[in-house]
Amino acid sequence: MKNILGLPLYHVHNVGEHLLSDLQQSIETIQQEKVDWDRQRSKVSVYTKEGDHKFQLKQDPMEGVKGWQDLKPIIKEHVMKFYDELHPIDKGFQQGPDTSLREELNDYWYNYAWYTYFDETDSYSWHSHGQYYLIATYYVRADEEHAPIQFKSPVSDMYTAWALGTKNVNLEETIQPKTGDLMIWPSWLEHQIPALDTKILNMSKAEDVNKYKHKRISITNGYVKPHAQFLYNAKGNYEQK
Repeated sequence: MKNILGLPLYHVHNVGEHLLSDLQQSIETIQQEKVDWDRQRSKVSVYTKEGDHKFQLKQDPMEGVKGWQDLKPIIKEHVMKFYDELHPIDKGFQQGPDTSLREELNDYWYNYAWYTYFDETDSYSWHSHGQYYLIATYYVRADEEHAPIQFKSPVSDMYTAWALGTKNVNLEETIQPKTGDLMIWPSWLEHQIPALDTKILNMSKAEDVNKYKHKRISITNGYVKPHAQFLYNAKGNYEQK
């Protein structure tokens, strides 16, 4: 684990490398079947062709992705390691509920997962995932030519608005992920995938745009807030998988 902007971020390399070929090829195959889809719907696996959200339909956005079921426990192992580093237990003081919670989460922690399939024109503006507890993003394909990910301190907007005459403050961090990287961070941490320079995208000749040789592919996992999982489970709404 390392700190960016004074905040915790878990970033490891070469995770699940033996699964990369299957992950890449199966996602490419799925995307080939979406050639006639609206681009805004096809690039994120949470949407159907009609634009409905798969989570609301109780459909799995990762269906058909070969290697995903093998990658899930690998990611989960890293998530628990990050959780332990974030919340170390003093066994002489915090035995009981804290230990029990950790054992429950280690046994099973419900998460939502989806993949993104970006080309050189795609981007995500600043956002967070406050409905979850932790976010884990795995990079199925992240080449040097691909857009980085940027993180912003939660006090950035407040400070910029408060400081007289301040247009830009050093409260952002840019990280260039590589294929096989796994990054985990608190769900409230704002992040974005920056767009290419608008001057490039507005060029009259589309062939002059520096197109990606391969699409940028990542898998995002949203781990639910522990209390939400247990309340939901208490109502018998899902079975542990």
